Amino acid sequence: MIETPLFGRFQGEDKRLVFSAPMPYHVLVRGSVGGGVGMVLFGFLFELTGFDGPLWPAWWIWIGLLVALAGIAAAFSLVSISFDIHEKRYRRRHGPGLFSNLRLGSTQELDALVLIAEPNSRLTTGGVTYHLVLHWKGEAQPIMVLQQDTRVLVPGQPLNIAAQQLLTQGLKYAKALNIPFYDNSHFASKCPVPIWK
Repeated sequence: MIETPLFGRFQGEDKRLVFSAPMPYHVLVRGSVGGGVGMVLFGFLFELTGFDGPLWPAWWIWIGLLVALAGIAAAFSLVSISFDIHEKRYRRRHGPGLFSNLRLGSTQELDALVLIAEPNSRLTTGGVTYHLVLHWKGEAQPIMVLQQDTRVLVPGQPLNIAAQQLLTQGLKYAKALNIPFYDNSHFASKCPVPIWK
């Protein structure tokens, strides 16, 4: 899967459930935007003072713009979904690039949360990636991987031996959203989303 992995967390006394990129990724995105803006201001400051030394002002301005734009592009391309548990509503942002889709809806549209296991020997021998996959009723929307975890198994171990942490989290998420939870981690499944969309 090429998308930035999502991680779930409850917010506001468990009134909201949010699945988004990990905090270090958000810090990197904000740092790129802030650093880029800082570089542009630094370049303008030297331009205004007429300084023309080794700190060439135009270089700072152009590179700063590129860094800031890269941060903005990264921010707009993040995939996420948040649930208002009490209002029974969700807000989903998905799709590639700057023009990702934003969808609002009711949790009544959700079908189930499913835990699957994908043998992943291309990353490491004996590797398995567990995915928590959200399904919509009638396939009204594309499935969404809410969280994943990759582990290495010793040869001969059952496929679902290391799924306990994600199983526990999945049960908690499904209970909060009031939807069914299915544990299919005992047999091999293919990657739930295509690599090229």
